[in-house]
Amino acid sequence: MIMKHNSSCSDLQMACDPLLKEISFGIAEGRQVQEMKEMAKAAGQSFPGFTPPEGETQEQVKERVKEFLEKMLQQMGSEHWRDRGKDEHASSPEISPVEGKADDGVRAVPVHALVVTHGAYMCVAVHYFVEELRCFLPQGVDKANMFSVGPNTGLCRFILTLKKEDDAFKLSGTRCVFLNRGDHVKM
Repeated sequence: MIMKHNSSCSDLQMACDPLLKEISFGIAEGRQVQEMKEMAKAAGQSFPGFTPPEGETQEQVKERVKEFLEKMLQQMGSEHWRDRGKDEHASSPEISPVEGKADDGVRAVPVHALVVTHGAYMCVAVHYFVEELRCFLPQGVDKANMFSVGPNTGLCRFILTLKKEDDAFKLSGTRCVFLNRGDHVKM
């Protein structure tokens, strides 16, 4: 609906991907957080990271994150890569200032993708970006809350830099512009 009535997005196509679905909470699906905490305690485990019976593990979700990222990189690379030398990298643009505006950090970035997903899934994705892909973080990021579920409709912005190797596109860099931002929702 937003894309349909937004003049700057009128030509965009929306694609749904099941790899972005929320974590399956198994028998705890639809239950209150407090009930999940009690289940974790009864199982002798801590709540963050607890997998309810028949639920999806953090590792299974991470595999979905990796599969989606690979799929997105190949699609964006094939659709937007300019004729470059075989081993040439896409230039890594300078991050524009973070000033609370919609285009914070991406004014010089030539290709954008808006990925919409769920909070628990995004926690796993951020964890993967930071710990395994060695994503650069902005100064002053709250590392204590970096891997917590963000606010409802929270925004995270990452800049991904590609390189082309053997007719495939690979990630050559990741940089975080901001995490779990909620200032776009004003009440």
